[in-house]
Amino acid sequence: MLLVSLLALGNVLTMQLLLRQSDNLAATMNLAGKMRMLGQRIALEALAEQRHPDDSWPTPRERYATFESTYAALRDGGSAYGLEVQPLDARLQPTLQALHEGWLRYRLAIDALLLAPPMANAEVMSVMAASEHLLARTEALMDRLVQFADDAHQRALMSSLALFALDALLLLLSYALLSRRVLRPIHVLTRQCREMALGRYGTRTRLSTSDELGELARVLDHSAAHIAQLLQDVAQERSALAQMQAMFNGLAENTVAGIYMLDESDRIIYANEQLAQILGYGRAQLSDRFPMERLFPPPARAAAHQHSARHERSALRADGSKIEIEIFGSAMTFQGRPAVIGLVMDITERKRAEMSARRAALVYQHTSEAMVVTDAQGVVQDINPAFTAITGYEAADILGRRMNVLSSGGQDRAFYEALWTSLKETGSWSGDMRNRRKNGEEFVERLTISTSYNEDGSVHSHIGLFADVTEARRREASIWRQAHYDHLTQLPNRQMFQQDLQRSMDSARASDLPLALVFLDLDYFKEVNDTFGHDMGDELLRQVARRLQSCVRSSDQVARLGGDEFTLILRDLKRLEDAPAICRKVLHAVAQPYELSGSTVHVSVSAGVTFYPRDGDDGVTLLKHADLAMYAAKEQGRNQFCEFAPTMEQEAQNRRLLLRDLQQGLDEGEFALHYQPIVEMRSGRTVKAEALLRWNQPVRGMVSPADFIALAEESGLIVPLGDWVMREAACQLAQWREDIAPAFKLSVNVSPVQLNSSGHCVQAWVAHLQDLSLPGSALVAEITERVLLEADKDTDARLQTLQSAGIQLALDDFGTGYSSLSYLKRFDIDYIKIDRSFVSLLSQGNEDATLCQAIIAMAHQLGICVVAEGVETREQHDILLRAGCDYGQGYWYGRPMPAQELTERLRAQHRAPQPALAERG
Repeated sequence: MLLVSLLALGNVLTMQLLLRQSDNLAATMNLAGKMRMLGQRIALEALAEQRHPDDSWPTPRERYATFESTYAALRDGGSAYGLEVQPLDARLQPTLQALHEGWLRYRLAIDALLLAPPMANAEVMSVMAASEHLLARTEALMDRLVQFADDAHQRALMSSLALFALDALLLLLSYALLSRRVLRPIHVLTRQCREMALGRYGTRTRLSTSDELGELARVLDHSAAHIAQLLQDVAQERSALAQMQAMFNGLAENTVAGIYMLDESDRIIYANEQLAQILGYGRAQLSDRFPMERLFPPPARAAAHQHSARHERSALRADGSKIEIEIFGSAMTFQGRPAVIGLVMDITERKRAEMSARRAALVYQHTSEAMVVTDAQGVVQDINPAFTAITGYEAADILGRRMNVLSSGGQDRAFYEALWTSLKETGSWSGDMRNRRKNGEEFVERLTISTSYNEDGSVHSHIGLFADVTEARRREASIWRQAHYDHLTQLPNRQMFQQDLQRSMDSARASDLPLALVFLDLDYFKEVNDTFGHDMGDELLRQVARRLQSCVRSSDQVARLGGDEFTLILRDLKRLEDAPAICRKVLHAVAQPYELSGSTVHVSVSAGVTFYPRDGDDGVTLLKHADLAMYAAKEQGRNQFCEFAPTMEQEAQNRRLLLRDLQQGLDEGEFALHYQPIVEMRSGRTVKAEALLRWNQPVRGMVSPADFIALAEESGLIVPLGDWVMREAACQLAQWREDIAPAFKLSVNVSPVQLNSSGHCVQAWVAHLQDLSLPGSALVAEITERVLLEADKDTDARLQTLQSAGIQLALDDFGTGYSSLSYLKRFDIDYIKIDRSFVSLLSQGNEDATLCQAIIAMAHQLGICVVAEGVETREQHDILLRAGCDYGQGYWYGRPMPAQELTERLRAQHRAPQPALAERG
């Protein structure tokens, strides 16, 4: 019994030792498991505190202390979590030391996470890595503990086997009890430890005993359940953390809003990519404690420190450009210090749109142009103040009604149909419209309508913009009429004539009916205008215009091109012969007397007729040919009409060639002077001569002055040609006066064109006489009545210059025009020359003799000498002499002759006394 008792006592002691070792092992494994769970919980709480800083969380230092105390209990033995444990076996101390090193690394990662911005990826990843490392070290310790437990079990088994040899009998007798109370529970516990060592914490023991093994089994079950729950919590927290990380990454990676975080010194410690793009900086540059104040111009920097829920500011981009931003900020605590997290949105375009909308509203309210908005059906929705100012309708009068309330009836149905068609097809319409104000007054508006569409393409509204252009249209109509109508006669002017001519030719081409163009030029209008004054001349033109209009059909056009030139466009002629009848009617009407302020005036008209398309296929050609035909009518005696003929163009070509030769003749010195004697009638002596121009053209031969003087005047060549005549005649006169007749005088014809030319200077003539030592009285300037009629201020000044130099004036062809005694007095004429038309048929007692006597008597009464031209017979000479005529000129005295021949005549006259004219046969 003692042995059995000893053996039993040994077995009991052995079992107690095993149980104590098992309890110590279970407590050790329990503490190791708690350290494992505590490490995971610290990470989860750190992440939760960063996400929800306002909630109450245990401080990390409390968890650190708990972990350190548990580590100390396992290393040195002691109590932790209410469990007493022995120091770990020396063989497990290195594993425990490795676990502690992993813990220190893990703790540093947790501290970095708590100092990092919310959801900082790098710090989170660092924590996760440290957590995995710590978990691996904890798992290693638990594996070693399981292995150590196995070793302990093996040692216990070996001890049991040793005792078995000593107390085999006792063991056999107590096997059943031992097997039931010890071995089977130990095997169960061993299997459970193995399962736990493999991480299968769901395995449970089925021991229901109340001894130590049962208690151990229950402790193992409880530890396994607790570890399983901790692992489940860790998995759930990891999943939640992954979801929150994904949500934050999605928010941070948006392309609309910039996300930032500021520390307590207003420096950026986090910025997403969108914020970097908005501000034009690099993301890393912004996140590296970028000063917030650099983003705002100086006036806005103070306001940038506000951390209200929302505010708008101006910000500066990296390139210095200014943008408008909207900030949504929220104050928070980060790592125990004040911070701000928020969103930034670029609202530059929105601000521009808002400013544009405000300006548009100002324009809408203050513009002088009326604005009206209608719906798709034309019902008025809104108006601006200018609408009321123009139409008189207030908003209450017009809103909800159609715009036809303004209709004046000035537009027909087709007008409005075209308007709506344009709106449907193009969305816009513009044009003038005549409407009526509220007070009944009509006005013209310039209306522009545009259309606003919905997103689906349907019409949202119509916007009308109009201005009162009533006065502008009146002015435009007046300006247009002034530009297209002659203000004097109210007939179409040249511009209107050209447009109507083109339209008439187009119509004639389409209808295949001939068109006649008649070019009219009044005969002797210049003389009437100068005689009776410009006012009477204007009245005459008005009367002529009315007579012309009375001679044509309503479909024809009468136009005034300028001066005394008119045109007729005779449209849709049935035959060409209809035009001459109208021309004869015009000639008869124009030739009737005109009453001008009590005076009766007679004028006629010369007309040229062309037909389209016979005489030209364009307006310029037609008008040119009509002009040629009109000049042909004048050359044929005036007061008649001529139809254009191709030979007229040849005549015009001949004129051009003659003008070319005339210029060349002037350059080549082809001109010469002949001189016709002027005799003193009482003495018969040659005391004067008239210088007459002759042109000996190499091809044409001797050209009559009648053929080229008019052309020279028309082209202006008469000015240089007349200067040459004056200089050449003065040189010859100087020679005669020096060599033969000191008192001899010379007459030179002066054209009106010379005296009216702005480029002509009579001072040069005077200077030339002075250079030749000739007195001005030696020269006589012969002018025509045309010079006096066309004289203006400059012409008067030139004539006065000649007279001041002593040069005498002779009025040539007297009696053939509108001679006026006032002109004789005004210009202090020295000589008048009776035209050859009065002298050629002169006979005693006839009418011409009476006229000549009257002219001579009148001239002498005015102190003017008289020269009779065209004296060809003795009878004419005697009649004029008896009438008291001073000088005679004509073939009876001598034909025009070269200077040498006249020189010989003068020499002969001065060698012997001149015989009495009565003795000449």
